[in-house]
Amino acid sequence: MTAPAHDPSAPDEGGTPELSVVIPAYDAEETLPTQLEALLAQRPSWPWEVLVCDNGSTDGTADLVRAWAQRMPELRLVDASARRGPSAARNIGVAQARGPRIAFCDADDRVADGWVAAVRRALDEHEFVAGPFEGSLLNSDAESAVTWTAQAHGLTVKPFLPQFVTAGSGNMGVLRAVFDEVGGFYEGARTAEDDDFCLRVQLAGHELVFVPDVVLHVRRRDGLWQVCRQAYAYGAGEKRLMHRYAEFVQAAPGGTTGPDGGGDAGDVGDLVRQGTERQGAVGRVAARGGRLAVRVGRVAGRAVSKAVRVRRPGDLTDVAWRVSWSLGWRLTRPDPDLPQVRRDVPETLRADAAR
Repeated sequence: MTAPAHDPSAPDEGGTPELSVVIPAYDAEETLPTQLEALLAQRPSWPWEVLVCDNGSTDGTADLVRAWAQRMPELRLVDASARRGPSAARNIGVAQARGPRIAFCDADDRVADGWVAAVRRALDEHEFVAGPFEGSLLNSDAESAVTWTAQAHGLTVKPFLPQFVTAGSGNMGVLRAVFDEVGGFYEGARTAEDDDFCLRVQLAGHELVFVPDVVLHVRRRDGLWQVCRQAYAYGAGEKRLMHRYAEFVQAAPGGTTGPDGGGDAGDVGDLVRQGTERQGAVGRVAARGGRLAVRVGRVAGRAVSKAVRVRRPGDLTDVAWRVSWSLGWRLTRPDPDLPQVRRDVPETLRADAAR
């Protein structure tokens, strides 16, 4: 008799997982095998699961996961197409996860050796963790990628929110109870959603801890156009983040500072003058941050001036990143109806309250 084929959408019968690894995926057929190969090589002695959350892919991502599930029994395919975006894919995945500890990684990166066990150990000691990004392994053949790697040695501090730390969701772990407490990721954000999640978890009283052993090999964007698109989107996401957390920007030690650590900012004022009419003191904060765009414009100007002095392709890419990020910040006008997080309104800490 032939054994029935493994159903990749069904839970494994090996017991309740100690850790659930959630991977959002969209058209990831080309890069996902690298991530799955790294996870397949990690065989912890306790039950675990890997959930690839397909956010409506139009390529062969789903078929690829089904094929891999035949040799990777902990792998599950989750249909995450009902709502679009990486936040939605992660939230749908966590809703299907069975473990009390959740780890996030992305479909285009590669977890380091021992990553699964390291995340599990970290979450035995802490409620919310993140680890370093390593930028060499997956980028040795890149021709037009940036030369730097974020989060290589520690957590990120936003200049306008120095009282908090943030981390990328591509290398993050959190207890399921904490994730549920804040309602998961905010699905209204397509970029900076991981920063938003980090801020709300900390506002709920849970510390974000950097764990050097939880290493992820990150894949950078390659190609000048791809780099510029990503940088512009990141700049726009940062602008919306500042608007969403205007109350905490106002309360930040030393006042509002620009994205390069400089002084307050410029034409963000238009965005926030509307908020002033609607939200009083919270709106005035954004107006106060208005001078930031002027500073950003100066940063872009300095970056352009450096373009004539580039010595290698990566230098030009770094300049393109800074200019594009600055344009994303400067040209974005957040919707004044964007839900804002308020300390005196606890339900605003829950992302699902805005769905």
